[in-house]
Formats: sequence, C-alpha cells, structure tokens
Amino acid sequence: MKDLRTIAEKINLAANNYEMGEFQEIRREIRGLSRIKDRNIFTAQTVHERWAFHSGGRNELQFNIGFDHWENEELFRYGIAFSLEPSRTLPKPLVLKPKILKLSQYFNRNVADFEDLRFWYECNDTEKKIMLPIGVIPEDVIRVGTFLFWGKQCPRKSVRADDVLRLFDRLLKLYYNVEGNGKFGKRQAEVPKGPEFKAGCSIKQETAFAHSKETTKEIALRHNKLQEALHTILCVKYGESNVGAENGTTWGGRIDLIVRDGADSTFYEIKTSPCIRTCLREAVAQLMEYSYWPGGKLAKRLVVVSENHLTQDANHFIMTLRTDFGLPIYYQRIDIATRRLEELM
Repeated sequence: MKDLRTIAEKINLAANNYEMGEFQEIRREIRGLSRIKDRNIFTAQTVHERWAFHSGGRNELQFNIGFDHWENEELFRYGIAFSLEPSRTLPKPLVLKPKILKLSQYFNRNVADFEDLRFWYECNDTEKKIMLPIGVIPEDVIRVGTFLFWGKQCPRKSVRADDVLRLFDRLLKLYYNVEGNGKFGKRQAEVPKGPEFKAGCSIKQETAFAHSKETTKEIALRHNKLQEALHTILCVKYGESNVGAENGTTWGGRIDLIVRDGADSTFYEIKTSPCIRTCLREAVAQLMEYSYWPGGKLAKRLVVVSENHLTQDANHFIMTLRTDFGLPIYYQRIDIATRRLEELM
C-alpha cells in the first residue's frame, strides 16, 4: 500500500508533462512573489502521514491529496481544499472566508463543468464527513476547525499520478479565479486553440455516497454509466483511437465525448433528465458553446444523447434549429439495458 510521501514524489516527477509542472512559477506571478522557494508542487514541509498540500498553500486555495476512510474502505482523495484549522502560520483561518465564498460563486455559475466532482467537509468537533454535490457552499460550515474539499476519490491501491495531474490541470482555472484577482498565468493568456483531442475514456464510479448525521444516501451517477456505454459503442463503430471522453476546452469545460473523422469532429453531450425538453435545453446550449465560442473547435455535428424517446415536439424543435438556423444539432437515444445507440435524428 503506497504511503503518501511516495505518491507525492510520483506526482512531482510526472508534473513536467502537465501545466501543473509550472505551478510554482504561476503562483509567483499571480501572488507577486520575488522568488520561488521550491519548484515542486509538494515538499517535505507540506507532506504529512495522511494529507498534503502544495508548497505555500496554507493560506490559500490549496491543491490537496490525502487518505480518507469511507464505509470502512481506505480511499485516496485528490483535488482542492481549504483548511480552517488554526496553526502557527494561520492563527486566524477565517481570513480565508472571502476566498471560500468566491469559489462557491464560481462553482454555482459553472456547476455543469464539474459534475464529475464532489464536495465534502468535516469538522473537528464531529469527526464526520458530509458529502454534497458541487454547488453553493453552505455558509454555516465556514467556521474554525472545518476542512472543505472538492475533488475525487479512488481506492488507495489504484492511485495514478497522471489522474491526479489531469484533475489538477482542470482545477487550475479555479486557482486563477480565487487567488488571481484578474491576473492569469501566461498560458491562460494565450489565444485559445480549442479542445485538445485525447482518445480514451477514464471510467468513473457509477455511485457515490452522501454522508449525513441521519443516514447515508446513495447518489446515482447515471451520467458516468451512460458515458461509459456510449464510449464503448462509438469505439466499436469508429475505432478507439478516434473517440475521446472528457476532452477539455480552453475555458474549463469538458466535452462528454468527441468522435474524430479526419479533420471533422462530432461532439456528444449526455443528459440524464427524464424530460426530453430539459435535456435539449441544457445540452444544446453547451454544445453551441463548445463549437462556436471564440477559441472553440467548429464541429461538423452536435449530438444530444439521453435515454428519452424523441417526442414530436422535440423532433420539431431540432428540425427547426437545423433548417431555419443552419445549426448541426442532432439527437440520439441510448438504451443502457441493450447498450444500443439509436439512429441519428
């Protein structure tokens, strides 16, 4: 079973292949520091037996890793956090409250971009972890002694440095927003070039557990199950090297699936609502942003996928978008039981 120091060292070594490899330089630029003490993300001073945060992160939004016990299982966590535990370097931790509220506002505006993450917190007076969906942070939990975390978990034995760094790269935008006050790293200031295509699909869990004082509630992560099924179907049809899941946009969004056909691309957006109108309302807006927002990549087709049958009104809506507005919007129904994708409509 890997110890945390070994994991942190592996993350530091692999960081050169990611934007996080320049994180300490980004910090220096954003915070106006005169020099960098250490170029590594984690250092001996910030790695402890069961938790670690980035060097310099005690009084800011921190990139955090650690071990957690959930349902009698030892899990590894990775993401971003705020620690409101008083310490010698941070005797009055509530000075971080404005930053926490700023992060809360950002999540509330961009919740669709982080649907695969979870938020949980624990207080030293209860020693219980409370898990909630990403969104507004309850103000009553912003109190001395609370640890707040946003990110992912995996079994301790399954930790991969690349998975951690991919998520850290996604979350850098939140660090810029909270700590930057309008300042951005050099890479963020470059002209956007659209999503970088990467084949493959990192399979995510299909269920998660919300912990409360009363009970443990199972939250069905239907989206992840549909995404895995759709990825498998599209790989059979187009080849694994031409299908990519969770490809990032230059402004922080994640495209559920992309199929690459030479120079052309098809974007797929999956929705889980039992209402076809809701699925179309949400997905069409996202697909248009992915394709038409400045710096996006123009797609040949924009496809909404859900488990709902296409109604007459929904079909009329889609046809109107294509014929009257010239938008390449389509719909496909997926049957998860048979793992079948119906014809493009």
